[in-house]
Amino acid sequence: MPAQRPANAAASHGIVPRRAANPTGTRPDGTPRVAPGAYLLTRAASPQFSQPIVVRVIRELVERQPYDGWAWVDCYVLDRHGDATVKRQLFVRPDGMRPVQVRPVPYAERHRAKVGW
Repeated sequence: MPAQRPANAAASHGIVPRRAANPTGTRPDGTPRVAPGAYLLTRAASPQFSQPIVVRVIRELVERQPYDGWAWVDCYVLDRHGDATVKRQLFVRPDGMRPVQVRPVPYAERHRAKVGW
C-alpha cells in the first residue's frame, strides 16, 4: 500500500508551494508593499513623473522581480473629477508614493465648457 501523504502536501509533479505574499508590510529586501488606494505620483516616486499624476492602484505586481526599493503596480490614472481614464502598469518607488483622498465629483456638479457663439 502506498504511503499516505498529508492533505496539505505539495503535488508530486515538481511544483513547490510558496507562501502567499503579504499585501502589507515589507518585502524581504525592506521595500514597503503597495496597498490599493489613490496616490499622488511625483518625481519622488519615479523620474518619469515630471508632471505629477494621481492614480488609483489596483494591486502590486508581485510576480515581477523589481530592483530593491522599486515596485511594479497595476493602476488607473485619474482625471480631475476622480474618474479613471487610462489603465497603466508603472514602475515606482513605494516610499515616494503619497496617499491622497480623491472625492469623486457627481456629474451634476461638473462644469462643462460652454460651446457657444
